[in-house]
Amino acid sequence: MALKNEKLTHLHFYYHNLLAGPNATALPQNPHPAGLFGRLTMADNPLMLDPELNSTEVGRVQGLYGVASRTDAALVELFNFVFTADGEYRGSTVTVLGRNPILATGTREMPVVGGTGVFGFARGKVHLKTQLFDKKTGNAVVECDIYVFHY
Repeated sequence: MALKNEKLTHLHFYYHNLLAGPNATALPQNPHPAGLFGRLTMADNPLMLDPELNSTEVGRVQGLYGVASRTDAALVELFNFVFTADGEYRGSTVTVLGRNPILATGTREMPVVGGTGVFGFARGKVHLKTQLFDKKTGNAVVECDIYVFHY
């Protein structure tokens, strides 16, 4: 397989992780472990152009996350950013796997470990910043800047 010249693409989106409400998009798989450590959640979150849930949906953030620390709010996350909107990225994915200290202030960083379609042979990083977090429901809106090298 001949590879073309590598290029860098910057993508900017928001995803909604909804644990509560009639349209929940994240489902705990073992909701009652001792404390939060070990809690696993499957997610199929909407990926939006803007932070509002009624903005344009461009894809889904599908995967699994779990509380991986006994001492702080750190998750291990495996997510596929699946692009579903019409356009050049439709049907392509970017895969992210890493540690996410969700209560850290400012921007958090996770690695891009692969991709498909337009993002074949992907590598890079994702910057995450929580825009909204509801302590009562666990619902969150997360801003994502994806910087991905691909062919």
